[in-house]
Amino acid sequence: MNNIKLPELLVPANNLNTLKYAINYGADAVYVGGKDFNLRSIRGNFSFNQLKQGIDYARQRKVKVYFTLNSIVAENQLDSLVNFIEQLKSINPDALIVADTGVFALVRKLWPEALIHISTQANTSNSMAVNFWARLGAKRINMAREVTFNDLKEIKGKAQIEIEVFAHGALCISYSGRCMLSKYMSGRDANQGKCAHSCRWKYYLMEEERPNLFFPVISDHSGTYIYNSRDLCLLSRLKDLVNLKIDSLKIEGRMKTENYVGQVTWVYRKALDYIKDSKLDQEKIEYLIQQLDKASHRNFTLGFMFLKERQELEDNDNVGYIKKYSFAGVYKDYSAHFNGPVISVKNQFKLGQILDIVQPFKDPVEVKVNRIINDKAGQEIDCANPNDEIVLPGIGNIDKYSLLRVKLV
Repeated sequence: MNNIKLPELLVPANNLNTLKYAINYGADAVYVGGKDFNLRSIRGNFSFNQLKQGIDYARQRKVKVYFTLNSIVAENQLDSLVNFIEQLKSINPDALIVADTGVFALVRKLWPEALIHISTQANTSNSMAVNFWARLGAKRINMAREVTFNDLKEIKGKAQIEIEVFAHGALCISYSGRCMLSKYMSGRDANQGKCAHSCRWKYYLMEEERPNLFFPVISDHSGTYIYNSRDLCLLSRLKDLVNLKIDSLKIEGRMKTENYVGQVTWVYRKALDYIKDSKLDQEKIEYLIQQLDKASHRNFTLGFMFLKERQELEDNDNVGYIKKYSFAGVYKDYSAHFNGPVISVKNQFKLGQILDIVQPFKDPVEVKVNRIINDKAGQEIDCANPNDEIVLPGIGNIDKYSLLRVKLV
């Protein structure tokens, strides 16, 4: 084994359950948010009690937890923010992720020993800005997604603090997320954590004198997505980022399920471990991208960092969601009587279908569904439906954090 220093793998979690999947699938650190003051505040997130549980769980496994305070804060929110920070201090996450300079100043005043990471929302794009934050006391910068790899090289060489970059997940049509589209279209302010993802909606053109007569702007078989963007995927260039000694690789997706987070974390953990052992070749990259393709996503792109021509980022044809597999279920228990796992069903699957079983640090295995037994009734059934608890007899035990997926026809 060589002495390559791997970057931290930083993974999102929107609730305590997803945090546990992220950790068990190989995250070195997890980033989370509370009920307020973060850019994913509209659903899920952690109460202070859940945050304490999550941090305790993570620290027992030597994993760090970073807490997002990255919304843009209005004057009338400052008193509430002071109280919020005071409550956070007693829980003591490993670092706070901040975008607003006022929030940064307030944290430094109320909690001087807190480690602060600067969010991508701060639009940090050059070494002068990086070292400005360093002089103020920040520990890490998450670079703007618009930074090119050549610029990143220069920045890393001059940086006086840690550098973090996004390696995978959704891109935004606005510069590092500074978007007003959601507020304009729905009244929900993205900079307050309430983004309606208006850029993902389907749009048509209507002529003023012909109301209710809609024309597609640029049409494909599934509609028109003129604001949509592809999903970032830097898996094929991961070696370059490791060789550059980037400190942290971040996966986007704090609104995603444990299925998405587990699968994507599995892939990037596997890739980094291959790099550690000098085994990541083109064949393995193609295999891992095939595994990524089984999670719901848009067309992949190398983004601003590696693309020589930006036309791909402007090409909005056929960039709706690609969904080749359905999230079938999660492990709940083990039935010794039937020699199989008890599964909590998320989406329908039937007899005769092939299930992919994804487990931490193991290659996925395929299992044909020969029998399904309703766990409560003890009766054989032909079809498992959402919210059912069923047993898959005869396949033996599997990891308690197993994820099951089924290929869509």
